[in-house]
Formats: sequence, C-alpha cells, structure tokens
Amino acid sequence: MVKTKVKEEKEEKSEKSEGKSLYPLLKRILIPLAVIGFGIYAYYLRHLTAGKYFPDPDTFYHFEIYKLVLKEGLPKYYPMAEAPFGSLIGEPLGLYILPAIFYKVVSVFGYNEFQAFLMWPPFVGFLGVIAVYLLGRKVLNEWAGLWAAVILSVSTANFSRTFSGNARGDGPFMTLFLFSLVAMLYYLKENDIKKKSLWGAVFVLLASISLGAWNGSPFGLMVLIGFASFQTIALFIFGKIKELKKFVKEFYPAYLAILAIGYGLTIPGIAKIGGFIKFAFEVFLGLVLLVTIMLYGGKFLNYSDKKHRFAVVAVIVLLGFAGAYAYVGPKLFRLMGGAYQSTQVYQTVQELAKTTLSDIKLYYGVEGNNGLVFFLSIPGFLIILGLYLNALLKKSESSNEYMLSLVFYIMSLYLLSLAVRFLFLASYAIALFSGIFAGFTMEVIEKMKENVGIKAALGIAIAVMILMVPITHGPVIARNAKALKVSEIETTGWEQVLKWLNENTSKYATATSWWDYGYWIESSLLGHRRASADGGHARDRDHILALFLARDGNVSEVDFESWELNYFIIYLNDWAKFNAISYLGGAITRREYNGDETGRGQVTTILPLQGSGGIYVNPYAGISVRVVQSNTTSKVTVNVRGRAECSPIYTLLIPGNKKIPGNGRCSDGSPFPYVLYLAPNFGLITYYKVATSNFIKLAFNIPISKYSGFTEKLYSNFVPVYGYGNVIVYEFRPFAIYRIEELINGTWKAVNSLTPGKHELKLYISAFGRDIRNATLYVYAIGNKTEKIKIGEIEYMNHLNEKPIIVNVTLPKAEKYRLVLVQKGPVGVLTGPPKLNGEIANPIRIAREGEKGTLSLKVGVDKDYTADLYLRATFIYLVRKEGKSNDDYNAAFEPHMDTFFITKLKGGIKLHKGDNVVTAELNMPNGVISSYKEKLEKEYGDKLIIRGIRVEPVFIAEKEYVMAEVRASAPHHGSE
Repeated sequence: MVKTKVKEEKEEKSEKSEGKSLYPLLKRILIPLAVIGFGIYAYYLRHLTAGKYFPDPDTFYHFEIYKLVLKEGLPKYYPMAEAPFGSLIGEPLGLYILPAIFYKVVSVFGYNEFQAFLMWPPFVGFLGVIAVYLLGRKVLNEWAGLWAAVILSVSTANFSRTFSGNARGDGPFMTLFLFSLVAMLYYLKENDIKKKSLWGAVFVLLASISLGAWNGSPFGLMVLIGFASFQTIALFIFGKIKELKKFVKEFYPAYLAILAIGYGLTIPGIAKIGGFIKFAFEVFLGLVLLVTIMLYGGKFLNYSDKKHRFAVVAVIVLLGFAGAYAYVGPKLFRLMGGAYQSTQVYQTVQELAKTTLSDIKLYYGVEGNNGLVFFLSIPGFLIILGLYLNALLKKSESSNEYMLSLVFYIMSLYLLSLAVRFLFLASYAIALFSGIFAGFTMEVIEKMKENVGIKAALGIAIAVMILMVPITHGPVIARNAKALKVSEIETTGWEQVLKWLNENTSKYATATSWWDYGYWIESSLLGHRRASADGGHARDRDHILALFLARDGNVSEVDFESWELNYFIIYLNDWAKFNAISYLGGAITRREYNGDETGRGQVTTILPLQGSGGIYVNPYAGISVRVVQSNTTSKVTVNVRGRAECSPIYTLLIPGNKKIPGNGRCSDGSPFPYVLYLAPNFGLITYYKVATSNFIKLAFNIPISKYSGFTEKLYSNFVPVYGYGNVIVYEFRPFAIYRIEELINGTWKAVNSLTPGKHELKLYISAFGRDIRNATLYVYAIGNKTEKIKIGEIEYMNHLNEKPIIVNVTLPKAEKYRLVLVQKGPVGVLTGPPKLNGEIANPIRIAREGEKGTLSLKVGVDKDYTADLYLRATFIYLVRKEGKSNDDYNAAFEPHMDTFFITKLKGGIKLHKGDNVVTAELNMPNGVISSYKEKLEKEYGDKLIIRGIRVEPVFIAEKEYVMAEVRASAPHHGSE
C-alpha cells in the first residue's frame, strides 16, 4: 500500500513536470502561428480597399514614379507636375524601389504592376505585425509580442497608412526600422562572434535601407542616437565602465556605418535626407566627445561617485545644447519640422493639423472614439520604466531592451503630439506598450503559485479581454475599408471628366483645379495631363489659385497664360474647402478661417441648402431658410439651430436676380454677415467677403460681381466645354471677346451672329491677367473651305482697363466665324529633364545668379513654331494687408505673382510638332534675383512673405488665341 502511494506521487510529479516542459514548447509554437494568422488578417483587412483607383490622392503620384522606376531604374524627373516645366523627383527612390522589387516577385504568380502596387501597402501592414511581435518578444516576453501584434493588426491608426491604395513611405520605413531594432537588440546581446556579426550586418542593412523609404526617416536616426545617448549616460553615471566600453565598441561603429551608407544612398537619389544625415553626424560627434570625456577624463575631473559623474554629464550636456542651439538655431527643437503649420498652405492641410485628444481617441479607439489602445499603452510604459529603474537602482544595470523601448515610445508620442499625420507613426510604439501591459500581466499569472486551473482561468480571461479588440474592432475596420473601395473619383464625376480630358485634348495640354486634385489630372489612370499644381509640387501656386477662386474683379485676374494653362476644372464640392481657399487667397483673416486659440471667430464661407416650396434646409448645420412673399414685399428668414432668427445682408433669387434686402443681424442681436442665393431647388449661404467670388460664378453659375461687367468678361475667358456630376471643365482663353456690337442704321446693337457682307463691328475684349501688345486680329470664315481675314491690330491694351475696338470687315459666306488674336506668348512643355553643362537642373530654378553654361532642353509642341528662348523670373509672395504680425489671428495675406524676363538665350528656334531637343548658351546675370528681392523687402518690410522664386526656361513665339466663335446667319437688309 505504501509502495503504491509513493508510486502514485512519483507519477503525479512526472505528469506535472511533463506539463511544465510541454507548455513552453506549445507557447513557442502556437504563439508565432497565431501572430502569422493575425498578420494575414491584417493583410486581409487592408486589402479590402483595393479597387479601381486609389483612395489616397497622393498615391496616384507614387504610382507614376513607381512605373518610372520600373521603366528607367533611377529616374530624376517627372514631366507632369509644375506645368509646363515638370519637376525633379523630390521623394526618395527607395520608396518606389521597394514595391518595384515586390512586383518583380509577385509577377511570377501572374500579378501585373497595378495589382502588385495595390498589394504592397497591405503586405507592409502584414510585415509590421510580424515586426512588432518580434520587438515585443525581445523587450519583454512572447505574450507581449503576441498581444502587440493582435492590437496592431486592427489598429485604426496603423490601418490609415497601410491600406491598399495608400502607398506612402511611412509604412515601409516603420516596418524596416522595427526589424532593424530587433536585429540591433540581438546584435548587442549576442556573444558568439559569427552570430553577432550576422545580426550586426542585418541591423545596419535594414536601418540604412529604411532611410530611403521615406523623407521622414530622420525619426529613426534620432531614436537610435537618443538610445545611444541615454544608454551611454546611464552606464557612465552608475559606474558600469566595462559595459560602457563594450556598448561604445559595438553600437557606435554600427551607427556610423548607417550614416555612411545612408549618405551614400543620397547620391543616386535612393535616399533624400542628406542634410539631416550631416546633422545626425554632427550630433554623433558630440556624443563621441562626451563619451571620450567619460572614459578618459577621470585624470582631470572628479568621477568618485554617482553625484559627481552626474554633475559632469549635466554640465557637458547643457554646454552641448547651448552650442547646438547657437549653431542650428530654434529649428533644433523642430524635429520633423514639415509637420508644423509653418506656412499658410500647411495651416490648411488637415493631416498637418496639431493632434488633439479627440484625434487620439478616434485613431486608437476600439469600436468607438474611446482611445482604449492608447490608454492601455500608458501602464505598459510605466511597467517597463519601473522594471528599468528597479534594475538600474538596485543592480546598476541598464537594459538595452528597456532603454530602447522607452526612448522609442517617448519619441513616438512626441511626434504624435505635433501633427495628425504622425498618429500612424506612433501606432507601433503604442501597440507595443499595450502588448507589454497585457504580456506582463500574463507573466505575473504564469509565476503565480496557485494551482494550474486558477492560473489557466486567469490567463484565459486576460486573453479573451485582449482578443475582444480584434473581435469587436476588426469588423469596424472592414466596414470602413469597404467604404473606401469606391473612391471619390467614381462617385462625383471626376472619372468621366478626366477620361474626357484624356481623350479630347492634346497630349501636351495643361489643366489645373484646386491643388488637391492635381495628381488625378496627372495620373495615367485618369487625365494624364500636366497639372499646374498638385499635392506635392508648386505649393507657391496654391496661393495664386486661391486668389482666383476666392476673389472678384481685377484683383482676381491671374496671368494663367504664364503657366500655359489650357483647362480649369471646377469641383462643386469645394464649397467644403472654401474656408481654406478663402484664407490662402487673401479674402479672409486667419481668425475667420479657423478661429483663434479658443476656436472663436471662425466663419463658414459657403454652405449649400436643399430647396423646395420656398423652404431651404441644411440639416447637418441645423439651418433652415424660409422665403415669405406678399403682394408688395418679400422677406427671408434664416433659422439657426432653432435658437435665433437671422436676416441676411441681402438675398438674390435666381433666375431673375430679384434682390431682397435684409439687415445682416439675428434676433439675439448678433451679426449675420451672410448673403443668400436661392434657386428653385438649391440655395447657398455665403460669407459676405466671398459672396461674389469667382468660384460662386463658375461652380454655381451665379452671375454676381461687385464690379460692373466683370462677370461677363469672366465667362468669356472661361468657357465650359464639358461637365459631369459635380465637376465642370472650362477652357481658358487668355484673350476673349465677351460682347460684339454692330453699327446698324447708325446705332450700335449687340449681335450673336454674323452675316456675309460688310460690317463695322465693336469688339469688347477681356484680357485676363495679361496685357495685349503688338497683336493682330483675324477672323476665320469656316465652311466648305476656311478663309483667314485680317481685321485689325492692337498696339497695347492694359488688361486692367480694356477698351472696345472698332473694326471693319467684309465676311464671305461661311458656317461660322472664329475671331482670333495673334500675339507673342509662351509655347511648349518640357518633356525631359533640363540639363545645364550635362547635369540635370531644376526645371523651375534652372540657374543661379552668375551661373553659366550650355543648357539642353527637350520641348514638346502641338504645332510648328519659330520661337525665341528666354529665362523668365517669377516671384510669388504674400503681403500682409491686415493684422499686426504674421502670427496675428487678424492677419490676412494678399497673394502676388510678378513675372519678368531676365535674358534672351537664343532666337529663331525652329520647333516642329512633337518633341524637340534645343541647346543654348546660358549666362545668368548677377543681381537680377537678389535685387528684385531687395526691392520687395524694402517696399513691404515685415509684411512680406516670399513663397516662391522661379527661374524658368520659356519659349516665346507668335501664338494664335481663339477669342470667340460666332455662328453665321442669313444677311439682313439694314446693315451699312
């Protein structure tokens, strides 16, 4: 009996031992499999957005450069932007080489370049899940890695940059960087020389490649140098000199190698952060100086205890910061400064807006705007901080894993606080520390002395709680992803309009709209035409576009002919962006645009209304409008959220242009500075400062202006040629005839058609943004044959003060008559990178003052010309017209564009239809740019903000401008 009991006890111990050995084995197998499963789920969710087009507008541009990489290898020039000049590629080519390599791999399985490009961001999302698991496992344990991967797979913040159709660089960069951190930790831990060398090589290689994936990759360099700095200081202060020497020997050469390789990648353009690498090298030299003093300064300084060592470090660091600040200036503290709202344009870009708590709750929420994932990361951070401090204070140990993760988290939160765009970047650190919180809890449960059943129950409870994140939030991500699959392009008319543009205009044609849609215009999937402005180029031109759209009268006349603009595309939905447009165009102040620091003072510039039966509503804004008409009077009342009855300044009923005056105030005494336009089925509430803007005229066909005759002129310069849905294409005519009068029986009468025979005509010409000089007028009689007849000349006409001209003409029989003006103007578009002395030059800053050499251009024209080649300067600048300073909430800025010729390079150039190669000798005069800049600074002082200085090669030739087409009619008998 005793023997049997002993035997049973032995068997029970054996079973427990076997269970204990089996559990770690199962954990090592099942957890990685689960991570791969969640990685696949992450890929699935992110690929749900794959559709006909890209949901993200910038990705249209990235797709074009990706195709250029596949075609050319390392392209330097993109011909479709900055029309008509093209632009140098400013993004790191590594961003496109990575998906190009991915395409080469998956093409083996039958995927084409478009399909591969759609698969790339979700694949990056998949890799990110694997990377955060490996990092979590290395920092704490398997559970931390698993739960970090689970959370990241369904993170809204992470999804926002890794879904199909969003191929920006921050996703690939962060994934590569995380893998490099994992390799670095293994490298620093490993003792075997072969394995250590391998891990070190992987660390340096991945970190270096990551620098070419995104222009924001300096974040990685700063995390590494931050880690090195704090680890160096901690080891020194706590007297771990042996460990410090080992760390310096291992990490410092690796970091130097990353800088060297990264800088080498800037030479072919694979990386584009050469300036920051130089800065990082300077910081690294400062750190080397610090560690040299630490290791060898004991002969001269007191290193006897922690306090003295800390004092030495503190003094040196403070001196270093002071020196760095003196050297670099205030931008020392502006890591990733592009995120700041440093210009008026950046102030209107949503993703560059400063992050709020509401943003954090939205992007890190679970099934709602609760920020749960973010708040879970805070105890995770406190756990690692506690573990690190405990080991540091009790054992004088400074863990590489803990130190790195703490620096990574703190710097991620710092960037997150700067701008909305960095909510994604921080998603990895936040998922990591949320996973650490859960993983630490699981580890505590595993080490409990309770029986297996209790421990298993607690572990399952924790697991279920974490798994509720993907269970509840995964479907939310899936719904959002499916909604993104059908893009704005397909639902608003843009697709049809851009396909029309592609099929019905010259391949050299240029078009523009508000800058948000420039990449759509340029895309080979849609318009495939050159755009004057887009999301990444010509940011100086944004102000000029805004000036045109938001203003009225002469001030809004922009010399679009200097851009060789052919088509202007109006998008009705831009009413929702009109606050930004109005601010950039100088129509409203900064306070009116977005409110002051308390949010007060913001206005709504345009608000559409749905109308029926004399009642107009906007349910989202809580606005209702009622028109009450009696036999003698009419009254318009605006109800604002049921709290106040308001009277607009005036209301215009369309059609008929009946004007109903109001008092511009509300029943509670507050001002109501708005104008109403009411048509039978729709209405507009417009802020008084933009109530007569050109956008109102062109988008909604409301013929309203503060200036007599301006609307008629505008409609002659911008002629609608196609429209679909909410998008209208206008053909831009720099010179147009907006009214024709004929002398009939001694009286000038307006005519809409012309007859064969003799005529004395008065032509009312609108010259939009450009003077007429030494021009000749012709009429084409178009019928079975076309006859060209000269009808007059114009020596000079000021575009701000046009006068009608009288011409006499005898017209032959025809079907229609086309009136044209022939004058010298810009022709041709650059179709290849310009070269100065054999080196590729910036197309919009072709030369600096005093620079000279042989200029080579590839130019495309749609007909034969004899042209002269000039260098032309363009200054785009703002002048503060309101407010005491540029940061004043009452500040408003007037955009200006000054254009002048610098010098003639070559004359009598024969340009033939198609592409031409032209060479000329360039000699850029000294002082021509600097003197004009000084002139502006002297004139405007601190009110001046220069947004762009351009030096562009321009071909000038006799150019024919269509001014009007008039139908032919049968002769009348009263003509003299």
